[in-house]
Amino acid sequence: MRIVIITGGGQGIGFGIAQCFVELGDVIVIADINPTVAHEAASKLKAQGASDAVGIECDVADADSVQAMVDAVWARFGRIDVLINNAGICPFVNVMDITPEVGRKTLDVDLTGPFLCTQRVARKMIAAKIRGKVVFITSLADTRVGENQVDYGAAKSGLRLVMVGFANALGKHGINCNAVAPGHVSTPLTAHWWESDAGKASIPKVIPLGQLSLPKDIGYACTFLCSEQAQSVHGITLRVDGGNQNAVI
Repeated sequence: MRIVIITGGGQGIGFGIAQCFVELGDVIVIADINPTVAHEAASKLKAQGASDAVGIECDVADADSVQAMVDAVWARFGRIDVLINNAGICPFVNVMDITPEVGRKTLDVDLTGPFLCTQRVARKMIAAKIRGKVVFITSLADTRVGENQVDYGAAKSGLRLVMVGFANALGKHGINCNAVAPGHVSTPLTAHWWESDAGKASIPKVIPLGQLSLPKDIGYACTFLCSEQAQSVHGITLRVDGGNQNAVI
């Protein structure tokens, strides 16, 4: 039984990832900027059979908040085995209209946040000689991006290299670092588009496999990278996008 922290795990992809780790019997920590969402998600996971699940308020873009979250988890459980850097935002503002404040916020949450979380968790793992696992949730946007996601793409492409840097730094401590890059995923926040006539018609045009990914598809990629079967998988990005990166648009 491992202690698994999932940032932004209260809903959507993060909650799907949490459900997959619950299936393995792991203890789940939902670290979310919204404490109500975090606690509600933890309660749902317990109802679904989690051995234990807790919600903790955490603003990943704030170093003090991250440290407080990590210290609280350590005080309660005495270890951290897995960190899933999932928390992220995408304002979806055209590059010609985006303000410095909005762009900076995206970078703070999507890039600085995972950096801070990994650094603080890894320090605990190294001190306790825990051969842990860290997974960064990047995006299809880490290699291709439209005019309304320039800040998001910049953050996610940077995050891919942050992962590689940590992989180089933490490998000698037996800590595996990898990334999962989702494509188009069906979540409660995106369902209105994908269930529309235009959304349905676009799926085969942008996804060669012809179907959307589900949050659990991303979760199962994470559980694989955190498994014994992936002990030698290190510093890679696993794309879970139905072949989207190969689509001709």
